[in-house]
Amino acid sequence: MNRTKKAWAPFVSLLALAASSTALAGAQTESAYCYKAADGSGYCSGNLLGFRNHSGANTYARFNQVNSTSRTFLGSYTTAAGTTTGSCVPDAAMATRWTKAMSHQGYFAIYWNTAGTCYQLYLYNGSQYASF
Repeated sequence: MNRTKKAWAPFVSLLALAASSTALAGAQTESAYCYKAADGSGYCSGNLLGFRNHSGANTYARFNQVNSTSRTFLGSYTTAAGTTTGSCVPDAAMATRWTKAMSHQGYFAIYWNTAGTCYQLYLYNGSQYASF
């Protein structure tokens, strides 16, 4: 490398780093979706911000806890084709993570079976969910 290129190398490197950092600044992910099979099983996924800002009038997601034993999930997703709703009560394994679900600010996916029992809960978090 010649002397001029060496002199500019640190500046160009910092400029590239700054450009890549600011390109993602303020990135925000919003998503909402619910599916319910004919047998009553189904799932909802997304983040609470996505459900809140969705254009469907009846779109919402809610993790409820009344006391240490009364917990439920309620979800509803509205499109032009109609509204899909689902609800479930967590099984014993899921109940141990319910407190985390109540305060979670990232992406979630929750699945229920035909009996209305929540049997799977995924909680994902990342900087893109910071504007909860």
